[in-house]
Amino acid sequence: MRKFLFPVMIGMVILVITDWYFITAANHAYEEKIKILSVMIEEQEKGTDSLVTAAELLKGGLGYSGEAGEQKLKFYGYLEEQQNWFGVERKISVRNTVLFSAAVILLYLLSLGWLHGQCRKQWQRELRALSRTLDKFSKHIYELDIPEQLDGSEREMDRIAAQLSALSEQLRYNEERLNVEKEETRSLVTDISHQLKTPVAGLKTCFEILNQGNLSPEEEQDFLMQCMRQLAGLEALVGALVNISRMETGMIEIHQEPADILETLVAAVNRVYLKAEEKQIAIEFEETEDLKPTIIPHDVKWLCEAFINILENAVKYSPVNTQIRVRMIRMTTFLRIEIEDQGIGIPRENYHKIFKRFYRGESEEVRKAEGSGVGLYLTREILEYHSGSVTVSSRYGSKRQGSTFVVQIPYG
Repeated sequence: MRKFLFPVMIGMVILVITDWYFITAANHAYEEKIKILSVMIEEQEKGTDSLVTAAELLKGGLGYSGEAGEQKLKFYGYLEEQQNWFGVERKISVRNTVLFSAAVILLYLLSLGWLHGQCRKQWQRELRALSRTLDKFSKHIYELDIPEQLDGSEREMDRIAAQLSALSEQLRYNEERLNVEKEETRSLVTDISHQLKTPVAGLKTCFEILNQGNLSPEEEQDFLMQCMRQLAGLEALVGALVNISRMETGMIEIHQEPADILETLVAAVNRVYLKAEEKQIAIEFEETEDLKPTIIPHDVKWLCEAFINILENAVKYSPVNTQIRVRMIRMTTFLRIEIEDQGIGIPRENYHKIFKRFYRGESEEVRKAEGSGVGLYLTREILEYHSGSVTVSSRYGSKRQGSTFVVQIPYG
């Protein structure tokens, strides 16, 4: 209602000024007519021809006071409004002006009242629409129920509708993300329980047999070694889970500083050297002109961990007396590192699956080997933190000639 007070006040002021102007003009016209009559009477008393006096007045003649003529008109009562036509005409003009102004202001107020009613109805419709929208939000239905199209105007309701639209998008996104996180959590719990099932079952069996007694010292030692292996697998799984948790919650911070990436790669090779030596697997750098110090901003610790995961998989799934070749190739905007093994190979349909959390493949060779299925997942996460990538290609078939992991890291 308040927003209509200002136009009402403006309209009233304009109407008052207009009335004042017309009434003043009517009074001025009346006074001019009386003065002309007074001058003509005064000059006629002096013997001047009325036609000459009228001609002088039309030419703008000055010096006529007309006071004597006005006194005569007043003496005979002709200056009273009801005694002369000019006064009656002025009175009628003022009355018509006032009546017309009253009609105009009444029509103006009626128009404003109708407009206010329409605005109030629209406001109520929009409030009901907003209420329906909020009710839908409470039911997790993030749709706007506002019939009016947003036109980019500055109306308050349009701004509210725009904010609700943005809020609905944010709520929809949050709910979708929450559903994804729930599904990932469910999958994670399933994967962890699956990973724990085998070592826990193995430990339970070993302890039950040990608890029964009647074992030779050699058999007891053998079962104790089995327990140690299962515990080592559990320890590795727990460590991997801790790293995943820290990585996904942002507790691990990647600090990229300029360093020689060749030294980082050599450090990773040294970490897996003993495991490779046990299987008589040779890890060799191919002698190319590109094999030289390359300074790239990276986190030495975590990028080394990513290389170790790839190299350990290459050693784990390669037969004895084979080779692992490492190549560094300088591209225009990034460094390409290839790690090629002669292992069991990877089916094409599993190229992307092997980088998923806890995925280990379905072949018998993979099932027999120890592992938690999180190494390559961590490798991908670490490389993404470095704005890099990791892919794989493999020659999988009857010959099983191995796999090649390709790491690409931008120079800066």
